[in-house]
Amino acid sequence: MSYPISNVTRRVVYSGSAGVGPYSFSFEILTNTDIAVYKNTTLLTLTTNYTVTINANGTGSVTLVVAATGADQITLVGN
Repeated sequence: MSYPISNVTRRVVYSGSAGVGPYSFSFEILTNTDIAVYKNTTLLTLTTNYTVTINANGTGSVTLVVAATGADQITLVGN
């Protein structure tokens, strides 16, 4: 699938968000490896710590394997 990549901020921060998500992002990615996910300052590992769902337009969401607490900060960064 092919679609244009928009010139938008490729970073989303969720503060105080408890649960596994989904944590949505509005920037486009091509594959699930085009996004990095941090829980506080720890870089998480795809499939071990989170999964990625990509919509038809390239936007999508991240779902954590282990729920975040209300004190956690979840950061999504597009590559």
